[in-house]
Formats: sequence, C-alpha cells, structure tokens
Amino acid sequence: MAPRPKNSTKEKTAENRQHILDSAEKVFAAKGFDGANMREIAADADVNKFMLYYHFEDKRTLFEQVMNTIIQPAFARLNRAIEGAADLEEAVANVYDLYADLLTAHNGRLRSFLARELADGAPRFGKVFKVKGPEIVLLWKPKITAYLGVDELPYQDLVRAVISIMSTTVATFLTEPVFRNILEVYGLSANDPEHREHVIQSIIGGLRYRFTTG
Repeated sequence: MAPRPKNSTKEKTAENRQHILDSAEKVFAAKGFDGANMREIAADADVNKFMLYYHFEDKRTLFEQVMNTIIQPAFARLNRAIEGAADLEEAVANVYDLYADLLTAHNGRLRSFLARELADGAPRFGKVFKVKGPEIVLLWKPKITAYLGVDELPYQDLVRAVISIMSTTVATFLTEPVFRNILEVYGLSANDPEHREHVIQSIIGGLRYRFTTG
C-alpha cells in the first residue's frame, strides 16, 4: 500500500480554514467588524470567495469563529493563572503576565482586535462575557475573600472587585501604545518590572482600602 500523502485533503482543508481565520483576525483588528469585508479577508488569505464562504457562512459567523479561537484558549489560561496562585497577589501577578503575553504578541494584533471591538461598544464580546462572567467571579472569590480576611462578600461587591482587577490589568496594556512615548521619557514600559509591581500593588491595595475603610 502506498504511503498516505503528508497533506491529505482533510489536512489541507483544515490548513485553509486556519489560514482564513488568521487573515480575518488581522483584518478585523485593523478595521473592526463593520469596516472589514469578506473580499478583503479572502484577498489577505489568498483564497477565492467561494473557498471563504465554503468555510464560513457570512462575516458574522467568521467573526464569531475568530473570537472563539482567541477567547477559549485565553479563558483556559486565565483559569490556570488564578487557580494555580497561592494568594491574591500572585493571582493578580499571573493575570498581569498573561495579558502582557496575550496583548503584546503578534505585534499587538489581539490588542488592536479587542480595542476595535470595545470602540464599537463590545456587542459581540459582551455576549461571551455574560456567559463566562459568573465563572470568572467564582475563580477570583477565594483569593479575594482570603486577602480581605472574610468568609463572604456581598455578590455585587465581589463582582465590582473582579471588574476592578480585570479592567485595570487590561487597561494597562490597551493604553500602553498611547502612553508609550511618555513612559519611554522616564525609561518605563508596561513590561518594566517595577512598573509591573506598581500596577499589581495598586490593584490589591485599592481593594483593601475599598473594603476595610469606612
């Protein structure tokens, strides 16, 4: 029996699909959902529109698949970053490092992708986070309550604490391009160890101040 070709039809189809997803992420990052079009994505992927629509029914389906390829691995890494930490400070540090990796990789393409979606009001990301939100809150809960020395927090306070941690961390890297020139004047960057420590301590110190003062 002749050996199976290295690139079978099934493998080639999977490669084409992934190539389209990579190009779609690039175009959506540059132009946002409304600004991107299927023709441009097909051209970047070097496939014809027939091939594009063979894999993805329409632009919305393609965008949702791009989000899935980004969000599912990111949530898996987020779970490990929080659950594997010994305490709140380590959990915040782990998440900071996770976002540093995610939002600066590939020349900051994911950062641009997320920024574009946020500029549109995050209608598509919002749906995902409504589903994942309770899971994220429960991940943070034991770290936050242990840090504050309490058995329980009102759920709304817990949600606010989680949003504060996550939004501050994400904002550090989303705004880094804006403040890069200013930071460089002082020899700083979002990846500078002392800057990293400052952000982490500001987050956890802010939580203690919020929940332990009148």
